[in-house]
Formats: sequence, structure tokens, C-alpha cells
Amino acid sequence: MKRSNRLLILLGILVAITGGLLAVVVANGSSTGGGGNAAASPTATPEPTVQVVIAKTDINLGDKITADMLDLKTMTLSERTALGEDTYDSKDQVIGKIAGGKITANQVLIPSRDFLNPGSMADGQDISGAIATKMVAVSMELDQTTGVGTLIVPGDHVDIILSVYTDQLSIDSKDAANNTITLTGGQQATTKMVIQNRKILATLLPPVAAAPTTEPMVNASAPPMTAGPTTAVVQFTDRHMVAIIEVKPEEAELINWAQRAEKVDPRNYIDLSYALRSDKDNALPDSVTNGVTFRVLVDKWGVLPPDPRGILPADLAKGIQW
Repeated sequence: MKRSNRLLILLGILVAITGGLLAVVVANGSSTGGGGNAAASPTATPEPTVQVVIAKTDINLGDKITADMLDLKTMTLSERTALGEDTYDSKDQVIGKIAGGKITANQVLIPSRDFLNPGSMADGQDISGAIATKMVAVSMELDQTTGVGTLIVPGDHVDIILSVYTDQLSIDSKDAANNTITLTGGQQATTKMVIQNRKILATLLPPVAAAPTTEPMVNASAPPMTAGPTTAVVQFTDRHMVAIIEVKPEEAELINWAQRAEKVDPRNYIDLSYALRSDKDNALPDSVTNGVTFRVLVDKWGVLPPDPRGILPADLAKGIQW
């Protein structure tokens, strides 16, 4: 074999070996590079997020919550769990509630901490911050007749009606035989709406009666299960409540006078009644009312007055035209 042929064969072998080595290097680079999936590191699963309702602005104790006071904030599930309390996930769940204390902007709203519920005032809780300037707060005891079924809740606005008895004049006269005739005056009820558009700050309800406990009977079968309401239902039980109401100082004097104990009967301290207002009317001026006496019932409502001829002596009754 010629020398030149041997050189060509050797050169071909070197080229083949070099090509093979290059192919191996390229293959290894492809398998370990950023574009491959075999050796890629696993991607962490993002933590679920939830929305919670927060205060958009500062809210004062006693304020009724409106939509413009609220905002939504997104946080991770672990951040929400770390709060250790229930939260709201919708503004609609909060609108209309009454702030039970000072709430600062960006604060997450907590049901058990931030809002007043009927009868839920905590002992020692300060409500003076809810009273408007130049106003005072007084308590009124109400029953289910005078207190709109004891359905009044913090944030409601009410009108107050005063009903009292006034003594009528008695009449002494003599008949033709000089006998004294006395007609006692008796009492007449008079009623007037004396205070309008005042805010309820808090309500106090009687304690819930504990369920009676009985010893289980030996070998007795269990009583059948019955479905109960998921929320408390107000029933006619002659329940009483105390409402803390914001009024002017002179109105506080009127309320105190009307709640004095006059006599022992079911209304011995209740000469005042609430009329619940629509929350759409709270910005309206006071209504003008005339009040009600028996004379008003006769003149305006057409109620017939009693016929005095039934109790007067005949010689006096004959001169009365009915």
C-alpha cells in the first residue's frame, strides 16, 4: 500500500473519532441544559388565597356600616388562619351592622369583636364614644308592647310617644230639692309624640334561661330528635328589654319623669313607647303631630262621646240635647 493511501485512511479515522466525540458532547449538553425536563427542579405549588373584608376608613363606635367604609383584601390561607377568628368574605355580610368599638383603617373585621348585636354589650365596655356631642345617653325599660316586640337593635332610630293620665275637673251641683250632686272628674288619657329620630346605642336583654337538667332514666329510650331553629326566634313571652338611647339633655329629663313609678300595675313605669322609624327617613325633619286626647278623638276621628243623661238626675238630664 502506498504511503499516501495510508495517510488518507488514518486521517479518515481521526475525523470519525472527532465527530463521535463532538456528538457525545452535544448530547450531554442537551440533556443537562435548561431546556430539558428530565433533570428540571420541581415547581412549588402556590398557597391558596382568600378574600377578607377590611375597614377602608376609620370607623367609630356606634357607626352603622355602609359600603363606602369597607374594602376587600387578599391574603394567603395561612395568614387568614393565623388571625384565629372568623372573618367576612363579602361586604354584604357587614353592611348595616353597628360598630362595637373603634375600628381603624385596614383592620380585618372580626364578627365576635367589632360589632354590636342585640343584648351583646360586654361588661365594662365604653360606649361614650358613640354619643354625639351635646347629647346624652339614658336607659329605658320596654316590654313587647311598648318596645316594638323587643325587636329594637343598636343603630335603629325611633320616635318616642308619651302617654299619661290627667285628672279631669269634678262638678258639684244641687238639684231642686237642694241635694248635692257630685260628678267625679276621673282621669283622661293624653298621648303625644314628644321625641323624634333618636338613635339606639345598645340593648340589654334578659338572660337566657338554662335548660332544665334531669337524671337519665335507667333503660329508658332516648326521646325522638326534633329539628330546632338555627337562630333565636322572638316569641310573645312578655319579655322586657332595656334600650340605651341617645337624646338631648332636656329630653333625658322628660324620659326620667315619665319612667317614675306612679302605681303598681303592668305599666307602672312605662308611660313611654317606641315607634320604629324607617332607616330611609333618618335624614328627614321632624313630623308635626297634634297629640291625642278624648276631645281630639271626637273632633278629628268621629268617636262618639258618652251620653251623660244616663248618670244625671232626670231634672238635669232633660235639659241636655243629644
